[in-house]
Amino acid sequence: MQTNYLERYFISGSQDLPGHTLTQYIAQVERIMAAGITAYQFREKTGGLTQAASRLALAQTLKEMARHYHIPFFVDDDVALALAVGADGIHVGQTDMPITEVIASVPAEMLIGLSVRTVSEMRAAQQYTRIDYLGVGPVYPTITKKDAAMAQGISGLQAILAVNEQHFPVVAIGGITLAQLATLKATGVQGVAFVSMALQADQPVSLMQEMEQIWHDDNA
Repeated sequence: MQTNYLERYFISGSQDLPGHTLTQYIAQVERIMAAGITAYQFREKTGGLTQAASRLALAQTLKEMARHYHIPFFVDDDVALALAVGADGIHVGQTDMPITEVIASVPAEMLIGLSVRTVSEMRAAQQYTRIDYLGVGPVYPTITKKDAAMAQGISGLQAILAVNEQHFPVVAIGGITLAQLATLKATGVQGVAFVSMALQADQPVSLMQEMEQIWHDDNA
């Protein structure tokens, strides 16, 4: 698969839309999918659904929705759930299931993403050939991930990218806003991952159109 699925990579779980019903959350995710994201990651964390059956049902609903909009569907930090719903990909962090176990547990066609927060973690990732992309960040401060590491800033991102000797595709993550998009593109990353920017958008279609325009502007 080409790496353009990383361009507008939307991540969320029901906990990211507090005060809303599950039905309202699903409707909002569908609005965002229809608006033009290029990938969706189901990240159901603390504060979201705690029952395994409920998580499975929601993941199945969102996966089918992603299929409808021809969007790759990823599951965060839950190999069993990814396998159960037939996800297109699995994404894990440094403190989740070890990447070696993930690689051994999923079929060859399932995409694998790994979070990288530091130069040393990027160096360690170079030994694996069965990784499809790396999520690097947080670049900017974020409130949607309670256990997020300290923000790296653009200079920190560039330092991490400098040791990506295997040239793994990279999606930047953490506190991303529209105003930062051109700067992030200039670092050479393949895309950006975001939560709040999409969920809080009054007009998701306009947001995605503007993101696409900035990303493909040769002068950006």
